[in-house]
Amino acid sequence: MRFTALASSSHGNAYIVDDQETRILLECGVSHRKLKQLSGFSLSQFSACLVSHEHKDHAKAVGELIKDGMTIYMSEGTADALETDGVSLCTAMEQFNVGSLDIVPFTTFHDAAEPLGFLIKSRVDADVLAFATDTVNLRYRFPGLNILAIEANYDKAILERCEKMPEKVRKRITNSHMEIDTLCEYLRGLDLSACREIHLLHLSDATSHEEHFINKVRRCVPAGIQVDAACRGK
Repeated sequence: MRFTALASSSHGNAYIVDDQETRILLECGVSHRKLKQLSGFSLSQFSACLVSHEHKDHAKAVGELIKDGMTIYMSEGTADALETDGVSLCTAMEQFNVGSLDIVPFTTFHDAAEPLGFLIKSRVDADVLAFATDTVNLRYRFPGLNILAIEANYDKAILERCEKMPEKVRKRITNSHMEIDTLCEYLRGLDLSACREIHLLHLSDATSHEEHFINKVRRCVPAGIQVDAACRGK
């Protein structure tokens, strides 16, 4: 299975999962035109799109993709918040299938109606991917992971130095996004013996540092795991 980041920031999020038999989008938080450009003008080759929650930087192109005839999965709370129909509803801990991919949604913790992450297993190569963005923390431990794509939004020390940032924005960041030390603590509790890739998602423009985050994660996971920060795609 291959995970590819097209865009990963507060400006927009979109990712591809492909096991050579089934290709899906994770998020569609950029314009329809930009999504086509980033994906190589091949949206018709995607079997579905999974949307984690209703915020614009994750769901911007939902309406256009529905018009394209693409199957879009999201929670009932997300669909209600977007005031949209014509989507396929999914529920935390209830598996569904898209082509050769077995998908289990799980609850995440964000200031959204019913946000979800997704555990995805390929029946082609047996790879297991966990995808979780825009969440303060996670309660799940995902055995047998090969690929982890997870939020690493901000560093509390950098946030504290942002004196001009409005207090309302500061509180929203800390109450709805994952801090790098929280992520590292979570990673130390995982069995990563089968993991080969960790992709850090949704780094903040103002309160993160890509190289620092990558090095920090590398120090708390087994040697040999590839760690990178997902392409911001501006």
